[in-house]
Amino acid sequence: MFFSEELGAHYSPSQTKFTVASEHATKIELCLFSPDEKQEQRIPLTREGKIWQAEVKNLKPGQKYGYRAYGEYDPSAGLFFNPHKLAMDPYAQAVSSTFRFWRSEALSVENDMDTASLMPKAVLVDAKEIFDLQKYPYLNRRPQFKMGENTIYETHIKNFSYLNQNIAEQKRGKLAALAEDWSIEYFKQLGINNIELMPINPTCPGRQIPEKEGRCDSWGYNPYCYFAVDPRYGSLQDLAEVVNKLHQNGIKITIDAVFNHTGEHAARGYWNRALSFKLLDSPNYYRPAGDNKADYMNSTGCHNNFNLDTELGHKLLHDYIKQMHRLGFDGIRWDLGGDNALDNYGIFQEQGAFIQELKYATEQLKMEMYVEPWSAMGGNYTGRFSRLVPGVKEWSDKRREFTADFFSARENTAGEFGNQVSGSAITDPNTKESAMVGTAFTHDGFSLVGAFKYHKDTTDNGEQGRDGSPDNYAKSQDVEELYRRASSAAALNILSKGIPLLRNGDERSYASPNNNPYCIDDHSVWLKWNELDEHEKRLFKQICRLNALRKKHPIFTDLKLYDGKENPENGVKDITWLRPDGQEMTIAEWTLPYHKTGAYMLNGAATSSRPADDDFLIMASGDNYYTISYKLPTPPSGGKWQLVLDTSEKDFPGQERQFQAGEEYALKPYSYVIMTSKREKGRLNQRQIMSLLAQQKSLSPRR
Repeated sequence: MFFSEELGAHYSPSQTKFTVASEHATKIELCLFSPDEKQEQRIPLTREGKIWQAEVKNLKPGQKYGYRAYGEYDPSAGLFFNPHKLAMDPYAQAVSSTFRFWRSEALSVENDMDTASLMPKAVLVDAKEIFDLQKYPYLNRRPQFKMGENTIYETHIKNFSYLNQNIAEQKRGKLAALAEDWSIEYFKQLGINNIELMPINPTCPGRQIPEKEGRCDSWGYNPYCYFAVDPRYGSLQDLAEVVNKLHQNGIKITIDAVFNHTGEHAARGYWNRALSFKLLDSPNYYRPAGDNKADYMNSTGCHNNFNLDTELGHKLLHDYIKQMHRLGFDGIRWDLGGDNALDNYGIFQEQGAFIQELKYATEQLKMEMYVEPWSAMGGNYTGRFSRLVPGVKEWSDKRREFTADFFSARENTAGEFGNQVSGSAITDPNTKESAMVGTAFTHDGFSLVGAFKYHKDTTDNGEQGRDGSPDNYAKSQDVEELYRRASSAAALNILSKGIPLLRNGDERSYASPNNNPYCIDDHSVWLKWNELDEHEKRLFKQICRLNALRKKHPIFTDLKLYDGKENPENGVKDITWLRPDGQEMTIAEWTLPYHKTGAYMLNGAATSSRPADDDFLIMASGDNYYTISYKLPTPPSGGKWQLVLDTSEKDFPGQERQFQAGEEYALKPYSYVIMTSKREKGRLNQRQIMSLLAQQKSLSPRR
């Protein structure tokens, strides 16, 4: 597949080996810097094929270094060598500082200004200190629960803990905060068992963001180095401690990986920057714009598509996955995975490097792969990744659009209600499972409460409102309605088939009119940890309760698609879609544009993919005006219905709230209702009752 040489800097007390790859360079120098970076020592590397190496004695961890690559500067051939520019080691395990000078003219590859004073330096580390299984015994002891049992919590490192006074001050806003006992207990209380970290790699300000107070590349989707942690969050050793602590407490960890583009941006012109890959071997790291080698392909909107199909690009991707596995990560979420799979002409490659590596990660390393299945500038490949690689799960843009639409009283939502609840919008034909990650509210869109509280306003980003999702949902007129809609939307996302994802802060009612705060780093995005008011506290408790309900009942965590067939145990379908009169819906009723409520009954009888469970009845209203009376059906296994949750009520129902089949229940506007019929040993189910009645009839004496 590609050469097996390990790249990067490999420390030992007696001698450190530096290895970097470049096919087109004519000379590469290792640059060693003094602690104050004022002195630079250059050491020529020796070449063998595409591999350049140097061995240096008596170095210590903490040594700062970089590379200068010599070669032809010929944009028409895709070559941008310029030894005046210091190149970051693509395999650096640590960097000296967070990058702050992206807009400096010196960083353009088209001039001879030296960049050593501007660039962060790679930092030599002792890998034994990071991958120390005696110090971190749970690093590779991954929690063993099924993928369908994941409840994912997507979080930004700084936003989560920067204002949290329950965390030690020196750890606030850092990776280390996640390993604090308080954080672990918070995740458990919330019912979270998988922490998904937004990008933590060294990043640089994007071209859209003139830096000023409160603005920077906050989200981190402009990486220039894939194997280190941005110093603003900590180090790889801090990361190892976090993974160890989470695993010790039965919590998985997933990393958000950005391989569709880098922070170097354009090949030429005003927005080009020279930081690493472009300087070392541009043709092997970036996709040309079709036959035009002088410019980079731009399906990402960031003016450079990373090329994963060359030998060097493929190896970097492969080595990254291995490193994440070695660090103990349970899964990887691939940002704009659709772009990762395109060739130089924008054609999806089913046998390309990205698909190969998804297979490697899932089949050999047993990691969980989550893919954002679209391209930034067009091309939606939803369903394609899960078809090509069994077990891969995909983010759902439909879930994002539908959930807020439904609880905004929009029409023509009945059909999508069925798709989302059943998880059939994205399916894995290999496993017959839902391949959907429920991403109703994520970092790149409105928050849970914000969707129903605000209209879009991204003015603070400085892009004249051109950025951010254009969706504006019906604004709530009062606070009670606002929190009812938010609670109902959370319930629909958590209990529908698939893997639910909760955005950091949604549980604490974070809300902002800015639905794309990628560059905001101030009090408007930092999560506040003050006492919750009455409505906020109710939402928090409901989310905790919903997550606990899902965890307890395999009927919700089972990813197998409903087959619509009767279960032989009780003669009832696995899912029955209901009309307000308690009867099963007809096909024609799915297309009624004014149909703004939905209800379904889940049969808890055991199936081939899960054990027996309780029966459930769920009713949801996207109606903003009318209360609809629903006639309650007979539970599949007999008995009564017990109310579990009604988001229109202020208090949680007690055990006494029970209902007989045939009774009517008032489904209020924008509410979500959960009822259960507990499976009791010895109780006759519906089929047994009907069979017994038939037997009694046949045995009765004739007159």
